[in-house]
Amino acid sequence: MFLYAVSYNSYAENSDVLMRMYERLEMIRIQMQQLTEENQQLNKKIISLQDQQDRLYQDLSKKIESLNSNLQKSNVNARDASKSDFQKKELINESATLKNNAVSGSNKAIIPKDENELDVAKSYQNNNFKSKLVEYQLKNEVELYRSTFQLVKNKKYSDAIDGFSAFLYLFPQSNYASNAQYWLSESIYALGDYQGSMVNFAKVIQKYPNSSKIADAKLKIGYCYHSIKKWKEARFIFQGILKDYPNTSLSQLAKKKIQSMDVEGR
Repeated sequence: MFLYAVSYNSYAENSDVLMRMYERLEMIRIQMQQLTEENQQLNKKIISLQDQQDRLYQDLSKKIESLNSNLQKSNVNARDASKSDFQKKELINESATLKNNAVSGSNKAIIPKDENELDVAKSYQNNNFKSKLVEYQLKNEVELYRSTFQLVKNKKYSDAIDGFSAFLYLFPQSNYASNAQYWLSESIYALGDYQGSMVNFAKVIQKYPNSSKIADAKLKIGYCYHSIKKWKEARFIFQGILKDYPNTSLSQLAKKKIQSMDVEGR
């Protein structure tokens, strides 16, 4: 009996390690996909801005050529010639100013004039799972977690929300509770409820201070603010990610979001 217990505990520990490794690989895959999408969007915006600049330069070049042509054909007195020269210089200076503004505008960051407190999102509560509670109770802790996590992978987010809500209700002290809270938040986010997901991502940070998902939760809170167009708050979160988690995939994603807001003038 003792050997059986030792063997079972060893199996459980190995299973736990494998599950966490599997989850981390899934997180990396999601982050890489997000980073690729951010790169594509940013490149499109940069190309669009460059096209606008090229058209501006071409238009200014035509105006300057037209002015030079008119000056060559003109036969006016010294004062009129001087005046024309002055106008030419004014146009050239104007073109240079427009050119500089066009270039600097793409890199200009919107800096908030004041540090407002982060908004308090609306409360979020989901009790739909209680109608299927008997079904969830038939599974043990590990079975319920694994089956619900598979729902996330299969993009069945509504079912995943019910599953993880039931898990947290039935096993609040589980070692997987913080992970369940995180993936519950991800599922809510995937359905476009950014206020609700923001509240739940915040719970990861507040209720599970030792969770390995805290950094990911912070990044997603920034994504939520970005999605609801709270640009100052989003920038505040992303800059915190760059400071607290440098040289990580999370900081790369945060940097891309900041660059995207810079290009858009957010």
